[in-house]
Amino acid sequence: MQETSASNKVKLLIAVPSLECGGLERNVLNICNNINNRKFETTLVIINNENPFYKVTNHAVKVISLNKKNVRKAVFDLKKIVDEQKPDIVLSTANHLNLLFAIFRFVFPKKIIFIARESSIVSINTKRNKYPFLFNRLLKLCYRKFDHIVCQSKYMQQDLLTHYHIPESKTSIINNAVVLPEHWKETRECQSPRQYITVARLSEEKGIENILRALQKTTTPFQYTIIGDGPLMSSLKQLTIDLKLQQQVLFAGAHSSPYSVVSEPDLFLMGSHYEGFPNVLLEANALGIPVVSFDAPGGIHEVVNPGFNGFLVPPNDLDAFAVAIDKATSFPFDTKKIQDFTLETYSTKNMMMQWEKLFQTVFTFN
Repeated sequence: MQETSASNKVKLLIAVPSLECGGLERNVLNICNNINNRKFETTLVIINNENPFYKVTNHAVKVISLNKKNVRKAVFDLKKIVDEQKPDIVLSTANHLNLLFAIFRFVFPKKIIFIARESSIVSINTKRNKYPFLFNRLLKLCYRKFDHIVCQSKYMQQDLLTHYHIPESKTSIINNAVVLPEHWKETRECQSPRQYITVARLSEEKGIENILRALQKTTTPFQYTIIGDGPLMSSLKQLTIDLKLQQQVLFAGAHSSPYSVVSEPDLFLMGSHYEGFPNVLLEANALGIPVVSFDAPGGIHEVVNPGFNGFLVPPNDLDAFAVAIDKATSFPFDTKKIQDFTLETYSTKNMMMQWEKLFQTVFTFN
């Protein structure tokens, strides 16, 4: 059993690549803003805080910005901060940052407990790296150096057990919490044309192209709003022209309150090729918005219960996706039940209880 610091608080240092817009960053912010300040003395280290989208509102949390362009350049700074702050626990929150801590674990004091929060399906995400073989090899060699790894979904956990031989006893599952969007209504009215939305980064893995091609096959009049920005913005706009959908598709850009862009969406559409544990689906369900999604690898099928809060179709089956959209527009979803279930199951209170229990457990028994 370790001794606590003089203040009788567990000293927690959380490291995050940035506070830009994204599910990883939102979850880290949720932890920082809701941590029990009587039990934990928390420091948040941000590698690159040039373009912050989120802000820490918990004034008890000490925020340190390293102003480094990338994680690789932050090794010595992280070592210096850890030596100065003397944390009991270090929580790393992104795959590439996790790997850096794992590789250089030997330079940090042995008594510090290192926990990794995994935000992706590692075996799939690794293939997108510039040097996939090397990256994957390093993960297999080094990831087991963590004292504990937190996954967002069962799928992610099984991926680590199968491909990286992490002992199951060193892993746990803590789902993301849903934060109720600012703009929401308890009742919804049938609209024509039907309003569909997607909130996502416009990048290849989000599969927006598949959604657009499927929408061309639907029979229900619709207006589709894409909320987000990214490298595929121009090509996706051109695709809407090629598909003759430019009058029905709106690119709204990134918004801090995405669900205020469309007052009463009828459906949330997700085209992702894989997802860790999608926050946007939780937020849609928290508003009572049903989901139509591909049943892609990851945590999507752990969120969507077909016939209750949406429909799932086989990956890349555009015809089935189109049929599911048309079916969902007339399906009698109980939006109030969807809201209540989501807000209770994925509450911030439940998530923080799990995190704080984990912190105290690994601190006590290491």
